[in-house]
Amino acid sequence: VSHAPWPWRLGREANLFDLKEESYKELVLALRREGESKLLMTIETHPQYGKYHWSGHRGCGVRFSPGETKAKGDACPRCGRKLTKGVEQRVEALADREEGFRPPGAAGYVHILPLSEVIAAAYGTSYVDSAQVWQAYNKLVEGCGSEFSVMLDAEPGTIARLSSAEVAEAIVDVREGRLIVEPGYDGVYGKIRFRKLS
Repeated sequence: VSHAPWPWRLGREANLFDLKEESYKELVLALRREGESKLLMTIETHPQYGKYHWSGHRGCGVRFSPGETKAKGDACPRCGRKLTKGVEQRVEALADREEGFRPPGAAGYVHILPLSEVIAAAYGTSYVDSAQVWQAYNKLVEGCGSEFSVMLDAEPGTIARLSSAEVAEAIVDVREGRLIVEPGYDGVYGKIRFRKLS
C-alpha cells in the first residue's frame, strides 16, 4: 500500500516479473535469482515525494538536506525546536556504499508519480480531486487500460488526444526525468515542478 488515506495513491509501486508459471515457488525463485523466472523491474514513486524525506520543521517551513543538517545542526534556525529527522539522513548514516551503487545483475527501475497529480500539475492546480483532473484521469485510464499503461507506455499523441498536449508533455517529462521533486519533510509531501511549467 503506497498511501491508504487517499485511494488515488494506492498501488503506486510495483514489481514486474517474468515467471515460468504463476506460483509462489516461481516468485521466490525469481527473487533469489534462481531458475528461469526473473524480476524484470521495479516501478517506484520518487522517494523525495514522501512526507519525511528530508529533515525539517513544518511549523516554520524549514527543510534541510542531510548535508545541510550536518552543517547547520538538527535545530530549527527559526524557533530552535529539534528538526524531525528525514529518511534520507538516516539512510546516509547507515549506508555502506556510495549513492547510486547497483549490484551486478540488479533489475532496473523507473520512477513515476500518481497520474492524478501529474494531470493537476499540468493544469496548474494543486487540487488533485477537481472535476477537471478526474475527467482527464478517467478518459486516459479508460483509453489506455490502466494508470501504469498511461504513465509508462501510451504514445504521447494518444495521451494528448484523450486529455491535452500539456498533460502529454508532463507525462513524457516524468518518463524522461525532466521534473523537479522538492523533497517532503516533517509530514509535508514533496512537490512536483515541471521545468517548463515552473
